[in-house]
Amino acid sequence: MSNKHIEPIPIEHETCKLITCVLPDDGTEKNLIRALRDEKNITRVNSISCMGIAVLGSAKTKFGELPEPIFTRKVDIVVAEKNVDELYAYIFKKARINRAQGGAMWQSALVMASPYHLPKGLPMEND
Repeated sequence: MSNKHIEPIPIEHETCKLITCVLPDDGTEKNLIRALRDEKNITRVNSISCMGIAVLGSAKTKFGELPEPIFTRKVDIVVAEKNVDELYAYIFKKARINRAQGGAMWQSALVMASPYHLPKGLPMEND
């Protein structure tokens, strides 16, 4: 066994919040992610497709049955804590959460997040 001490590589980190949105599967999420990247330089975003049931909408079903599920998009956005209020309002407006069946959003704490930067000169995705 070696007696050499290996110094750990320091990891840059910042206090962050997680903003989560559940959006309709109508392209809103792509427009939001593109706007976050282009207008706010936010690159720590994850989006997945999932099935959702409208809990606040009027769903007509037979007694004891659940409404038909629909495709939705769940979007997670890592935001520096110092900017969370500003970006929460921006996302609310950009994703049009206040429209009928516009989705929902909330924020939660993260213990730590590492910065993520895209390499310069990468071509952007087409629609």
